[in-house]
Amino acid sequence: MDNSKFSILEAVKNAYLFVGREWLYLLKVGSLPVILQIGTALFVQYQRTDASTTEAYLWGMPASLLFSWFMFLETRLLLLNERLDRLPPDRPYLTDRQISMKLSVITSLLFNMGLTGAMALLLALADSNKWGASTPATIGGLLLGGVIFWVGMGIVCLFPVALLFQFFINFLLSGPADISAPLKLTDTEQLAITIASAPLSLLLSALLNAAAAYALKQILGSRQNGVLA
Repeated sequence: MDNSKFSILEAVKNAYLFVGREWLYLLKVGSLPVILQIGTALFVQYQRTDASTTEAYLWGMPASLLFSWFMFLETRLLLLNERLDRLPPDRPYLTDRQISMKLSVITSLLFNMGLTGAMALLLALADSNKWGASTPATIGGLLLGGVIFWVGMGIVCLFPVALLFQFFINFLLSGPADISAPLKLTDTEQLAITIASAPLSLLLSALLNAAAAYALKQILGSRQNGVLA
């Protein structure tokens, strides 16, 4: 590969190949985040029906923490060919790994919090009368929109996965609709969507993280001795 050129399609292709090759290991280390996310979603959905967006986000923090841990493990596998069940008995290596894990998880959580806050602020600006009237507010909103746009570009690259999930939702809702409330989901449909969303989140996280790692390799032109080499 020519490291001097950046191709998002090449990065996405490599991400799909990597996830397909390492699906069993990724499934093993990702089981705990998926189970916790499902449990949290069901708790909020059925026990905290009046929860605000902030409260629901706080309830989901432990699951977000584990998803960040999962992405750390995937990144170590990508860059260093490191597996959780095959760590070397080297104390300096393990100490450095623990520090890197803490920094990685904290950074991921802060990024997710910032992205959530940016989206909320952008929606608030769009609904306020300051959009277009206040120059700082407008510039800030456009910058936030640009950040979200580039994140959205990454999601667009995962269109095949989203398409499959859409087929699943259409199949799930293909039964006879209630004429009195055609858009209202039954408890069974809500439960199925909640359960299916958790592994989908894991798959999207794995693909986006892998694609980002391959993209950075192309941009930086770095050479590693691990899987990316």
